[in-house]
Amino acid sequence: MVYLLLTGVAAGLASALLAAGAAAGSALAVPLFYLSPLPVMIAGLAFSPLSALVALAVGAAGLGLGFGGTLLLTYMVSLGGPAFALSYAAMLARPDPAGRDGLVWFPVGGLVLLSAAVSTLAVIIALFTVAGDYESYRKAVIAAFETLLSGQVLPGAEPTDPAAVGAIVARLLPGMAAVMSMVSQLVCLYLAARAARISGRLRRPWPTLSAVRLPPVTSLVLAVAIALSMAGAMVGLSASAAAATLVCAYALAGFAVVHAVTIGHSARFLILAGLWLTTAVLGWPVIAMAMLGFVDAMFDFRSRMGSGQSPPAANDR
Repeated sequence: MVYLLLTGVAAGLASALLAAGAAAGSALAVPLFYLSPLPVMIAGLAFSPLSALVALAVGAAGLGLGFGGTLLLTYMVSLGGPAFALSYAAMLARPDPAGRDGLVWFPVGGLVLLSAAVSTLAVIIALFTVAGDYESYRKAVIAAFETLLSGQVLPGAEPTDPAAVGAIVARLLPGMAAVMSMVSQLVCLYLAARAARISGRLRRPWPTLSAVRLPPVTSLVLAVAIALSMAGAMVGLSASAAAATLVCAYALAGFAVVHAVTIGHSARFLILAGLWLTTAVLGWPVIAMAMLGFVDAMFDFRSRMGSGQSPPAANDR
């Protein structure tokens, strides 16, 4: 018990130090800030939920004492809280003869949706923290954007209206922030699981990531979120954050489809490397992958185009 508590304290201090770098305002602090969930997740996956809970409490307390309530709330809602929730869910299992060793673990697709949900919730809380209504929020974003661009004109570029561009940014910002939070959480979860596996402390069998599927209800939730995002005011902004994270979830499912159908292909490495590199540079292939993931959910391309391998174990889905 003492060992688990000490592990949690160490993980919490490490997480708080990574998150506190945001107060420095340097460019290097940004990636460190988004890596702050990693120590909490390692504590939860490699040791126990108790260690992760202690890490969350220590990290939040340290940031609250050092930097005040704003950073504490940000950490609890966007970083430490989701880290604890994801690491806890990842280690949930129930008895089932169809699973490995007689257990079915919380599905990876469920973890993706959980990350989408907590990211959306964090953005919604941030929205109402910044402003209580849409007009106040829009004015705050436009003012911040005008301050950022004041006196900065690119050589040879046409002058732009900061207010008009700021209004567009205000509309897109919730979805972008939610997706960035979701991706950073999932990357940290993957790195934490890898670290726990390398150390031999990961109790959960490693899942087949190319077999990841989203629950059927996801398409209905996405349709509702897209419909609500057309509305104005804060409801539309909140729904746009939910829609963006669900599109991201389908994009991950689309990448899983490509990974699955290229198994055994001689050019698999080139195909996957080209796809991921193109996506990182251009960005728009994410939409194509989301469409592929959505269509696969209806027509099961992996079974139709796969290599004829046996179905994945129950906990791989």
